[in-house]
Formats: sequence, C-alpha cells, structure tokens
Amino acid sequence: MKNCFFVMLSFISVCLSAQSKEPQVQLDSILNLRKLSNDRELSPDERITLANLAVQQSKELAIDTTLLKSSWNLSRLYLYFDLNDEFGKINKSNLILAKKLQDTTYIAYTYQNLGYYYKTQTQNDSAYYYYYNAVKVYDRMGDIRNRAETLFTMANIQETERDYIGSEKNAISALKLIRELKASQRNLETTYHLLNLLAVISVKLENYDQAINYQTQALKVSEDIKENLWYLVNSRNNIGYSLLQKGKYNEALNIFNEISKNKAFIELDPSIYVIAKGNEALAKLKLNPNNKEEAEQIFKEAYKITDSLNDPYGLLGIGNDMAEFYLENNNKESAEFYTKKTLDVARELNSTEEILRSLKLLSFTEEGEKGKAYLYEHIKLNDSLLNNERAIRDKFARIEYETDILEEEKEQLSKERQLFLIISVGLLISLTLLYFVITQRAKNRKLEFIQKQQEANEEIYNLMLAQQDKIEEGRTHEKKRISEELHDGILGKLFGTRLSLDSLNLVQTEEAAKSRSQYIEQLKTIETEIRKISHDLNSDFVADSRFIDIIKALVETQTTAYNISYKFTNDDSIDWEEMPNKTKIHIYRMLQETMQNIYKHANASLVKISFQLKNNVILCTIEDDGSGFNVNKARKGIGLKNIDSRIRDIGGKVEVYSKIDVGTIIKIFIPV
Repeated sequence: MKNCFFVMLSFISVCLSAQSKEPQVQLDSILNLRKLSNDRELSPDERITLANLAVQQSKELAIDTTLLKSSWNLSRLYLYFDLNDEFGKINKSNLILAKKLQDTTYIAYTYQNLGYYYKTQTQNDSAYYYYYNAVKVYDRMGDIRNRAETLFTMANIQETERDYIGSEKNAISALKLIRELKASQRNLETTYHLLNLLAVISVKLENYDQAINYQTQALKVSEDIKENLWYLVNSRNNIGYSLLQKGKYNEALNIFNEISKNKAFIELDPSIYVIAKGNEALAKLKLNPNNKEEAEQIFKEAYKITDSLNDPYGLLGIGNDMAEFYLENNNKESAEFYTKKTLDVARELNSTEEILRSLKLLSFTEEGEKGKAYLYEHIKLNDSLLNNERAIRDKFARIEYETDILEEEKEQLSKERQLFLIISVGLLISLTLLYFVITQRAKNRKLEFIQKQQEANEEIYNLMLAQQDKIEEGRTHEKKRISEELHDGILGKLFGTRLSLDSLNLVQTEEAAKSRSQYIEQLKTIETEIRKISHDLNSDFVADSRFIDIIKALVETQTTAYNISYKFTNDDSIDWEEMPNKTKIHIYRMLQETMQNIYKHANASLVKISFQLKNNVILCTIEDDGSGFNVNKARKGIGLKNIDSRIRDIGGKVEVYSKIDVGTIIKIFIPV
C-alpha cells in the first residue's frame, strides 16, 4: 500500500509539472488529493501528507475558496488524529480566511473548532469566547441545532467552573431550541444530556426536588433512545441520590438495590455501579445505624471493583464515603487510608470538590500540626475557589458583553464606511483619471530605464561568464602544460639517468652494486611520485567518478578508523558532473557528520550507505545497527542541527527513524 501511495504521489507531481499553467488541471488535482486524503486504507501520515499537498497546491492556485476548503479538510484530519496543536494553528488561519470571504458557515464552524481547541487546553475562558461567537453566527444563520449544541457546550464549561447560574441559563436556552427540532437520535441524546446537566446543577444548588423533576424528564426522553440502558441507569442512580439527600431512604434504597443486583452494570459503566453501591450502603446506615457490618461489606465490595478495574472515577465516587464511615466509627487508620487514596485521585482528575472533602477529612484523622496543616490547606483552597468562581462568572459575563458591544460597533462602523464610500466614489473616479494621466508617463520612463538597466545587467553577467570560462580554460591549459613538462621533460631525464646507473652495474664490486641499487630505487620512487603528480594535475576534481571515489575513501577511512563494517551502493544513473559543488560539499559533510555520530553514540558494528535517484531527487540512506535513540530529544540537542542546517541550505529535507536497541535510519532527500 505504501508503494502505491508513492507511485500515486509521483504521478500527481508529474502531471502537475507537465501542465502547471492550466488552472483546471490544478483544481482537478486538488480535488483528487482531498478525496484520497479521506481514504481510510491509507495510514494517518499518508492521509495528512495528501491533505497538506492539497493545501499547498491551493495556495499556488490562489483561489481563496479552494484554499479554505482544502484547509478545512486538513483541519478535520488533525482533529480526527488528535493533533491538537496543528488543529489550533490551522483553524486560526481558517478564521482569517473565512472572514475575508465573509463565509458565515465556515466562520461559525471555525469559531466552534477554536472553542474545542482551547477547551482541550483547559483554557475555558478562551473556549467560551469562541463558542459564544459561534452561537452568535449560528443565530444569524438560523441554524438551531448547532446553536443549541454549542450553548450546551458553553453550559458544561460554566458548570465545570462552578458558574451554576450561568450554566443553568445557557442549558435552558439550549433545551428550548433543541425541542423546536424534529425528533432524531442525535436530538434525543442532546435533550437527555441537557436535562441531566440541569439536574446536576440543581443538586449542586441543593434543589433536590427540581433535580428529581429534571431526571424524570430525562428518563422519559431516554425511552426513545436506542441502546438506552446507560441513560436509564444514570438517571435512576441520580434520582436515588436526590431521594437520599431528601431523607427518603427507603425509596432511594430500592433504586440502589435494583442497580447493584444487576452485575451487567459493572461492564456498562463501573463508575455508576460503584457509586450506586456506595449510596446503597449509606441508605442502609441511614435507615438503621446498626447496619454497620453490612454497610462496611458493601463499601469493601464496591472498592474492590474499582481497584480491580483501575477505575479512578469509581474510587472518586466512593473513597471519601468510606473514609467518613470509618471516621464515624472511630477507625481513624482506615479513614486516613481511604482519604489519602481519594485525595491522590482527586488531584489527578482535578476534582476540586473531592479535594476539599478529602482535606477536611484528613484534618480530623490526623492529629496535631498535620491535622492543622490539612485544615489550613482546605480553607486556603476553598477561599481560592470562591474568588475564582466570582472571577469566572464575571469573565463569562464580560465576554458576552464585550462581544455584543464589539458587534454593535462593527455594525455602526459598517454603516459609516458605506456612507464614506458613497461620498468618496465620485471623487475617487476623477482623481483616478487624473492620476493615470500624470503617472503613466512617469511609469513609461521608469519602465524604459528598468529595461535598459536589465540589458546592461545581462551584458555584465555575460561578460562575467565569459571571463570565468577564460579563467577556467587558462587554468586547464596550464595544468596540462605542467603535466606534459613533468612527463616529457623531468620524467624522461630521470629515466635516462636510471638507465645509466643500470649500465654501471657492470662494475662487479659489491659496494658499488649496493650503492647503485639504492640510487636506482630512489629514482624509481621519484618516478612514481612524478607520475602521480602528473595524473592529479591532469584530472578534474568534480568529475563523477572522482566524487564517488572521495565518498568511498571517506567511508572506508572512517569505518576502518572506527572498526565498523560497511556496505556501500551507488546509483549509476546519478550524474554527479551536473551537481553543483556546493551540494556535493554539503553531502560530503553530512555523511562525515553522520558517521562521526554513529561512532560516538551508536556503538554500531555495521553501517549501510546508499545513493538512489528517484523522481529527480537523490536519496542518501545511512543505516546502522547501533543502540538507537529518542528522536524527539535528539533534535532538541546539537546532534542533528548541523545536518538540518545543511539540508535546508540546498532545499532538501531529512527524516530520522530510530528505535532503542534496534538501530537508526537517516534519509536525506537532495533535489537535483
């Protein structure tokens, strides 16, 4: 599948390069890339690569509507594959482009996307701002469903930030809107969740009758939802809790017994099941304080379930109830154990209510200064939360107020601009005509000057090229001359001298023969050196075979010095002669840097180096069987910065793949 992907990508690139001047061809390619990016058989990286390519080609086509649709397609993929940073960045760009095009649909959707992005970053004030702007646009569009669902999201944010009044207001507004729509599974589920949220808010405000009313309505809605078991259990459990708080223990106990007897609910939602078990124990204690042993057994059973399923939300729902139970029965050791466990989970899940409750319980279970410290932390956190709640409520109200004021100012400014344009249009027409008459001559003169300057620059450039050619020709001629002189002059003389010395060997004294033999060997050495100098002077450094010889020599020298085995392959179709010297120098240095890194850090025994030519791109692959490394951490250090800098300088790219204890692969893509 991966090979098919690269073939497909190459085909698209070839088609575009062949007919890049035809807008319809480009547009067809963009549409095809968008379609391919939604092929679920491709990997996430391949799909995102295709979507990115569609965006880049849309920028080249310079049609804003096409670019917005391509960017929106890429945004959806970022969202689907949980690439939050990229998702936030592209939606900021999309918002600017959508506003430029005055496309209200995309403006609303992009506001909503940015709200989601900031919500994932737990920046709830920024999230609320963008959601509120989306609601305003949906209102103008008459899009009831999206307006209702966005209001629901805003209400959830406000409930999280403990702005219960504001949350209730937005939830009720959303509920009214959603009830205007035709019944559908989506609308039924939204209605249920809104009623459930209103019930939760009522519990927070200790209005249990109203909470029961909302949950009763939610139960009725859930009857029409497909696969509605979770909805039914959730609402029944919440009704039971409200009845428990109202003192109707028998009614509450009946509900909790009904839930706890059905073991299937553990798989459905262990948190709800565990909470129901805990509430069952509390109801039994309220009905009869002597049910301590039975209540303790129920608590332990519920805790065992949360522990076995590693369900933090279940522990959060029962841990402090168990701690209070043990504290009331003077078992401070057990109370402290469950409270501290719950406190850790509450802090991890950022559940402020359970954090406060745990701190308060610990102030009773711990004695002396430790207990005081927990109490002080409880007071400090509670005061901080109260101040934060007031600030958040004010901030949400201020966001709505400032957004409304800004819209009014925009409308007023728009009217003023229209009036200004009407008054100015006549004046602009007359001034434009006058401007063209006056400036046209100046432009013509400037154009003539630029043309002459361009001709002069071209002439100077041609002269420089001619001069460079002459310099190169002279240099080559001089090298050849020196080579011939060395070969025909000095080398000939030395050869004659050697022959003379050979003739002197007729003298058969041992000492003379030994001396002559030494002279002859020295002359042979000089002869070899001169031949080498002659050959080097008459060769071209940048020739293909010469550059590959340099690379091979580097690899052989480095691997020998580092005591590493190597395999080297070169694609003969690569024309190194046409390659700029700057590029070859960068290739040499990157290979040198990589091999030094392998020696210093990898502890490798084998390195494989290859050069391949694909689609006018040279792929240099360096693979080792070393210890591997964390790619993200390495890029933050200095190890790969030199290679990144060099590859950017020649317009290429580098990819690094590494796995601990397996090895590393570095792929360097060099455009021809």
